[in-house]
Amino acid sequence: MRDPLMLCLDGAHRDLERGALLMDSTEPAMMRVPDRGHENEPARRRRLDWVRGLSGSALKSLDRFDLDPARLVGNIENLVGSVAIPVGLAGPLLFDGNRATGWIPAPFATTEGALVASATRGAHAVSCAGGVRTRVLGQQMVRSPRFDFTDIVAASRFATWIAEQTQDLSVQIAEVSRHARLIGLVPLQIGRSVDVVFEYETGDASGQNMTTACTWRSCLWIEEQLARHPEMALRSFCIEGNSAGDKKLSQRALANGRGMRVTAECHVDGETLERVLKVTRDDMLRAYGICVTGSALAGGFPNVNVANAIAAVFAATGQDIACVHESGSGILTMEPDGDGIYASLLLPTLSIGTVGGGTQLPQQNDYLEMIGCTGTGSAARLGEIIAGYALALDLSTMSAVIGGQFATAHERLGRNRPVQWFTRDDLNPALLGSVLDAGAVTAVDVVGDTDGNSVISELTQRVSTQKLVGVFPVDVTIDGGAEPLELIVKSKPLDTEVMLAAHRMVTLAGGRLSEAWSRGGDASGFLGTHMRELQLYREPAVAAGLLPHCYGIVEDPAREAFLLFLERLGDDVILIDSAERPQDWRPEHITGALTGIARLHGRWYGRVGELGELDWLGEPTEPARVIDMSELWLGLFEHHKKEYPDLLDDAWLAQIVAWIDDSADWWPEMAGLPQTLVHNDFNSRNIGLRVVADAPERFELVAYDWELATVHLPQRDLVEFLSYVLTPDTDLDTIRGYVEFHRAAVAAAAGVAIDRDEWARGFQLALADFVMRRISLYLMVHTLRRLPYIERVVNVCRRLSEV
Repeated sequence: MRDPLMLCLDGAHRDLERGALLMDSTEPAMMRVPDRGHENEPARRRRLDWVRGLSGSALKSLDRFDLDPARLVGNIENLVGSVAIPVGLAGPLLFDGNRATGWIPAPFATTEGALVASATRGAHAVSCAGGVRTRVLGQQMVRSPRFDFTDIVAASRFATWIAEQTQDLSVQIAEVSRHARLIGLVPLQIGRSVDVVFEYETGDASGQNMTTACTWRSCLWIEEQLARHPEMALRSFCIEGNSAGDKKLSQRALANGRGMRVTAECHVDGETLERVLKVTRDDMLRAYGICVTGSALAGGFPNVNVANAIAAVFAATGQDIACVHESGSGILTMEPDGDGIYASLLLPTLSIGTVGGGTQLPQQNDYLEMIGCTGTGSAARLGEIIAGYALALDLSTMSAVIGGQFATAHERLGRNRPVQWFTRDDLNPALLGSVLDAGAVTAVDVVGDTDGNSVISELTQRVSTQKLVGVFPVDVTIDGGAEPLELIVKSKPLDTEVMLAAHRMVTLAGGRLSEAWSRGGDASGFLGTHMRELQLYREPAVAAGLLPHCYGIVEDPAREAFLLFLERLGDDVILIDSAERPQDWRPEHITGALTGIARLHGRWYGRVGELGELDWLGEPTEPARVIDMSELWLGLFEHHKKEYPDLLDDAWLAQIVAWIDDSADWWPEMAGLPQTLVHNDFNSRNIGLRVVADAPERFELVAYDWELATVHLPQRDLVEFLSYVLTPDTDLDTIRGYVEFHRAAVAAAAGVAIDRDEWARGFQLALADFVMRRISLYLMVHTLRRLPYIERVVNVCRRLSEV
């Protein structure tokens, strides 16, 4: 039988000859990818140009290519580009393994939002409870060539004979590879055919290519030997009989192993289950029972989403992605262990390696090096890391499913129609020309994302990933204009998307809170947020003198597009997005901002009936709705106490709990005090001060992000503003001075007298409401995405409570 390499070369030669004769052939001309067999940058460019012509698409993103084509020989053919997958760090997870020990993070390459966060939560829970213990139980790669004989007698004789050839075949294999070691031969007779299962150890390589070459050499040797044994007349053989289970689920591989066989275990106590995973022991055992019976019904393996962790690490570290299918056949076990659980995971067919294949690509090799998985013995370490994280992810996902955190079907964005999403490509000259009344627009450049996206935008971007959401600086070139017009484009999410994002965030604190939010999430103030600010800019007199200039509005409900085109505040506006810099707010800045907002408060002070005519503003929150939500507020602060015990000590938490418990008394009282129009998000993230040109010590307030504007006490804006611009050690008399300054400014703007004691009482009630309804949610955001200023804000609120 001829060497397969020579057969391949002959075939390639014939292809080339045939290609040269295509013009003269009677066969139809065949289309071919250009420069086949050439893997260099000029050849890549020619292929890219060819496929552009074929597809009619610009394919601009494929121009950039950062890899060295010379290093990709053996990894790819017909090279045209690469795909970038985001990689996040999960964990770290505390390991107690043979090879994996100590704290180890894991690179997860994925486009699935929340996967890294879920794996990290599971790793945190397992680590808090003592960590994960891991062991590699064995490692082997399998090949199973098929030998066909004249009859079943000859096949039976061969099956007996081949089982005695391990030593001679080992000699043949050693001539092909010094890493592969034959550890077993298992003949499987099927009629007059025999599959011979070759079992190899392959060291730190996955070994699939290595064992193929070794098995081919073995087959040639067997063919030569059988030529001397007419009683075992061989008709033919095939390098793979498909009984090895390569890249597919296999009961044989499950029982006997293929690739690496790895196991992981952990104990998670009841306190950690409740504090981190928001479930009880009985919750988890019930979830596991569901997992087992559901898997049995489907004919699958009892695990939740082992393949998710495996695919993410595989993609990051250059493993064979096709092996995710077989590698993901994990077996999860769970038992009660005191007030907690014992859990273990077996991965019987984990096909991985740390040498060869994609592991040698630059980034993949760096990720392997990052977790200590290069060098001798590193494949076993990688196997233990994968097993540990797969177990942690399964526990996190299982707790999310049973705790109500995984999904809430009734609040999904159930769009049953196709939506042509508004994207960055729509920010083009045609659109801007229709918005602006300033000549022909010749160019529009989105110059980046602002660092000051609102908390709402940041959360909803995780829900509305397909469309443009957020705040974007844009340079607009107008024909005849000397300089580009500098704008801010604000693309708003739907209020339903905001509500869903908030719901997902709240449910991380437990299923009980998920149900509470479902019953009364409308009391959060998020309803109508996508329309409210647009309407305000259509009626700028409502907040006269405080708004940035608005160049135009785009409202297209069919495309779910709600956009504002605002001036980009320049150097004459100071203290923009200064939430992390309270030291920059001097007394004259604070009084300047309070004077500005007092004009709004004074204009609408006590005129709630007129505000009610602004139907876009929405109805004021009813006291009963807030009171009904007390279970949510209490549950959130129980969660925050566990997450931030130093921030919420017993005395401060007791004050907050008292506010929540007594809300049925003080919320109706607050609703009976004089109300006005408030910004309701009035802090140093959303305001700036415009320096008056001829009076540098005077400042005019500029306030933006009005989507939460509502009817409330004027002190509501005062409380939030002071919590951001002051520090926890601010003198109480200084705070009282600002409270009094605001009262006087509102009274002057309204032209009415305002009782000082009533104002002070309103300040206390507004503070309680701000802490209960807003700080509770901000701290939940802080759990998911660090808000560097929020812990200071919470401490300032505590200081304000002493006034």
